[in-house]
Amino acid sequence: MLTVLAQVPAGKVVSFGDLADMSGYPRRARWVGSVLSKLPSSTKLPWHRVVNSQGTLTCPRADLAEKRLTREGIKVHQLKVSMLKHRWCPERSTSKHAGPEED
Repeated sequence: MLTVLAQVPAGKVVSFGDLADMSGYPRRARWVGSVLSKLPSSTKLPWHRVVNSQGTLTCPRADLAEKRLTREGIKVHQLKVSMLKHRWCPERSTSKHAGPEED
Protein backbone atom coordinates (compact mmCIF):
# COMPACT_ATOMS: atom_id res chain seq x y z
CA MET A 1 0.00 0.00 0.00
CA LEU A 2 2.84 2.39 0.79
CA THR A 3 4.37 1.63 -2.61
CA VAL A 4 1.17 2.78 -4.32
CA LEU A 5 0.98 5.86 -2.10
CA ALA A 6 4.51 6.81 -3.15
CA GLN A 7 3.29 6.92 -6.78
CA VAL A 8 0.52 9.50 -6.21
CA PRO A 9 1.80 12.55 -8.11
CA ALA A 10 1.90 16.10 -6.82
CA GLY A 11 -1.33 17.94 -7.63
CA LYS A 12 -3.44 14.79 -7.27
CA VAL A 13 -5.26 13.12 -4.39
CA VAL A 14 -6.54 9.62 -3.77
CA SER A 15 -9.22 8.41 -1.39
CA PHE A 16 -8.52 5.91 1.36
CA GLY A 17 -10.75 3.42 -0.46
CA ASP A 18 -9.09 3.99 -3.82
CA LEU A 19 -5.68 3.49 -2.25
CA ALA A 20 -6.85 0.26 -0.63
CA ASP A 21 -8.31 -1.00 -3.94
CA MET A 22 -5.20 -0.11 -5.95
CA SER A 23 -3.08 -1.89 -3.37
CA GLY A 24 -5.06 -5.12 -3.60
CA TYR A 25 -6.98 -4.63 -0.35
CA PRO A 26 -10.54 -3.81 -1.44
CA ARG A 27 -12.89 -2.50 1.23
CA ARG A 28 -10.01 -1.79 3.62
CA ALA A 29 -10.17 2.03 3.65
CA ARG A 30 -10.12 2.19 7.45
CA TRP A 31 -7.05 -0.03 7.54
CA VAL A 32 -5.32 2.39 5.14
CA GLY A 33 -6.18 5.25 7.48
CA SER A 34 -4.82 3.33 10.44
CA VAL A 35 -1.53 2.60 8.67
CA LEU A 36 -1.14 6.22 7.56
CA SER A 37 -1.83 7.51 11.06
CA LYS A 38 1.18 5.54 12.31
CA LEU A 39 3.66 6.98 9.81
CA PRO A 40 6.50 8.92 11.43
CA SER A 41 6.47 12.67 10.97
CA SER A 42 9.77 12.42 9.09
CA THR A 43 8.30 10.24 6.31
CA LYS A 44 8.82 11.26 2.69
CA LEU A 45 5.58 9.51 1.66
CA PRO A 46 2.85 11.89 0.42
CA TRP A 47 0.30 11.06 3.15
CA HIS A 48 -1.23 14.50 2.67
CA ARG A 49 -2.58 13.39 -0.74
CA VAL A 50 -4.99 10.90 0.85
CA VAL A 51 -8.50 12.17 1.56
CA ASN A 52 -11.88 10.63 2.23
CA SER A 53 -14.20 9.71 -0.65
CA GLN A 54 -15.84 13.16 -0.62
CA GLY A 55 -12.47 14.92 -0.80
CA THR A 56 -12.34 16.01 2.84
CA LEU A 57 -9.04 16.13 4.70
CA THR A 58 -9.67 13.92 7.71
CA CYS A 59 -6.18 13.31 9.06
CA PRO A 60 -5.11 14.69 12.44
CA ARG A 61 -2.60 16.94 10.63
CA ALA A 62 -5.17 18.47 8.28
CA ASP A 63 -3.68 21.94 8.65
CA LEU A 64 -0.31 20.68 7.40
CA ALA A 65 -1.96 18.62 4.66
CA GLU A 66 -3.84 21.73 3.50
CA LYS A 67 -0.61 23.72 3.27
CA ARG A 68 1.15 20.99 1.31
CA LEU A 69 -1.73 20.47 -1.10
CA THR A 70 -2.02 24.21 -1.68
CA ARG A 71 1.70 24.35 -2.53
CA GLU A 72 1.07 21.60 -5.09
CA GLY A 73 -1.62 23.70 -6.79
CA ILE A 74 -4.70 22.07 -5.26
CA LYS A 75 -7.38 24.46 -4.08
CA VAL A 76 -8.55 23.49 -0.59
CA HIS A 77 -11.76 25.08 0.67
CA GLN A 78 -12.96 24.33 4.20
CA LEU A 79 -10.64 21.30 4.33
CA LYS A 80 -12.13 19.88 1.12
CA VAL A 81 -10.72 19.34 -2.38
CA SER A 82 -12.49 18.63 -5.65
CA MET A 83 -12.30 14.90 -6.32
CA LEU A 84 -13.62 15.53 -9.82
CA LYS A 85 -10.68 17.78 -10.61
CA HIS A 86 -7.85 16.29 -8.55
CA ARG A 87 -8.56 12.56 -8.14
CA TRP A 88 -5.66 10.37 -9.24
CA CYS A 89 -6.80 7.65 -11.61
CA PRO A 90 -3.72 5.93 -13.02
CA GLU A 91 -4.24 4.51 -16.45
CA ARG A 92 -4.39 0.78 -16.75
CA SER A 93 -1.45 -0.78 -18.52
CA THR A 94 -3.60 -2.97 -20.75
CA SER A 95 -5.77 -1.72 -23.59
CA LYS A 96 -8.61 -3.84 -22.23
CA HIS A 97 -9.21 -1.17 -19.60
CA ALA A 98 -8.56 1.80 -21.87
CA GLY A 99 -11.97 1.81 -23.44
CA PRO A 100 -14.97 -0.30 -24.45
CA GLU A 101 -14.21 -3.86 -25.43
CA GLU A 102 -14.30 -4.63 -29.09
CA ASP A 103 -15.89 -7.73 -30.57
